[in-house]
Amino acid sequence: MKQRSTGRLGIPIIHGLVNKVTILGAETAIGNGDDDFEWMDNWQIYTKDAGAKAAGAQSLPHLRGDVLLVSKSEAASALIYWNGKRYVWLQQGD
Repeated sequence: MKQRSTGRLGIPIIHGLVNKVTILGAETAIGNGDDDFEWMDNWQIYTKDAGAKAAGAQSLPHLRGDVLLVSKSEAASALIYWNGKRYVWLQQGD
């Protein structure tokens, strides 16, 4: 999704239980991802069980839903997940 006035890119997430859309990026900063996701070239969705495995050695709290893996090929990556109150950024690589 692109923010019209600035051209910054983000990801809309539909929170199914409350039918609410949250925008990450596109002028809404999260973790090391900042407020423009233009740098990303890959994303994947994992079930909560597969998301815990994708985190590798890093520990995650009890996951409440699916996990979004965002990355720049051969560079940085992060997991984004819902902690019950907000979306959290867990850095995985540079």
